Amino acid sequence: FILRIDDTDLERSTKKSEDSILEDLKWVGIQWDEFHRQSTNFEKYKVARERLKSIGRIYPCYETKEELSLKRKIQMTAGIPPVYDRASLNLTPQMREEKESQGIAPHWRFRLDDGRSEWNDLVHGKISIPLDSISDPILIKPDGSFVYTFASVVDDVNMGITHIIRGDDHITNTAAQINIFKVLTGEFPQFAHIPLISSLDGQEVSKRSESSLSVASMRENGVDPQSIWRVLATLGTSYNANLLDSLEKLIENFSFEKMSLSSPKFNLEEVKLLTKKIISEKSFDDVKNDLEKLNIKNISEEFWNAIRGNLHSIGDAVFWHDILFNKINAIKEDEDFVNKMLETLNNPLNFDQWIRDLKQISGKKGRDLFHPIRIVLTGVNDGPELSKIARLMGYDRIKSRIIDNLNVTQ
Repeated sequence: FILRIDDTDLERSTKKSEDSILEDLKWVGIQWDEFHRQSTNFEKYKVARERLKSIGRIYPCYETKEELSLKRKIQMTAGIPPVYDRASLNLTPQMREEKESQGIAPHWRFRLDDGRSEWNDLVHGKISIPLDSISDPILIKPDGSFVYTFASVVDDVNMGITHIIRGDDHITNTAAQINIFKVLTGEFPQFAHIPLISSLDGQEVSKRSESSLSVASMRENGVDPQSIWRVLATLGTSYNANLLDSLEKLIENFSFEKMSLSSPKFNLEEVKLLTKKIISEKSFDDVKNDLEKLNIKNISEEFWNAIRGNLHSIGDAVFWHDILFNKINAIKEDEDFVNKMLETLNNPLNFDQWIRDLKQISGKKGRDLFHPIRIVLTGVNDGPELSKIARLMGYDRIKSRIIDNLNVTQ
């Protein structure tokens, strides 16, 4: 996997955006074998540019953005596809000199072949696009900078790229790029165009999104990174995210043929549920460092095993630590039952015996027995197994919680 930062647009490319990409990939667990920046390859683009010039495959154009926009509007009004009319090919050398003497710098377009651009797409199968339905692509801007369409092809050739996998919104771009590949080398890589992901409400998921679906947002909200790639890798396929517990297993089972052509829905709730499952399966050794970073004092394997099935994120461990070892806001329970809790509480604590004695003296069983105990001990309706948290709390803390409950006024 080659990570290449496409930063030919020096105005729009920032260190912040690059750092964000690197941080997100590292956090998710995707490592790269090589790292490149397009901004270091300008000399190679110049060599390719001169070659295309020498064989007459790129030509200078002098229309302004406003003039091109007007042309498109006229074409669309007339019901004609908005394709560049190649008017600049009719300019004489004298006409070009005149425009440049007026300070008009040209942009350079690649002259597409006649006929069609065809390839066997690894997801869509055979694709055939008539090249006269596409505008000759701009490869070089008036300021001399290189457009991604051109820079990426040159880089792909120089780096020996074999497979290009990208969204199916790039299919038209691919038709033009294949033509550039063929002119430069006579061959082109394999392409796979995968359907764009959308959210459950149908909105496109953009890498620039600042929503809850951004990697940064999910990281901040305690999502386990493994849950992200497991869900992403199974979107639009028949794979089960619960079974792909390693990237190696994912790679081993990967197949383009299993990909759907319809746009899959990215469900954040599915990521959260998978995060909960992944966390519940982690050993104490797996999370010890993470718990220490949360400044939890009473961390132990017993504590982790008690709470791990009730965490939606590692950060939730702080919540349960506070409940078990710090003071809670007591919720008043039936005073007669709470007195019986205190009466039957044994020292040292034997939880199973305590429950048997309390069951016998109160006549309660099932939820009627255990729910008020949970309320008295934790102040919440649901949580880890009572026997486990009671052993963590111990006799003194349990007795204190019972007394606190008896002192609560309605």
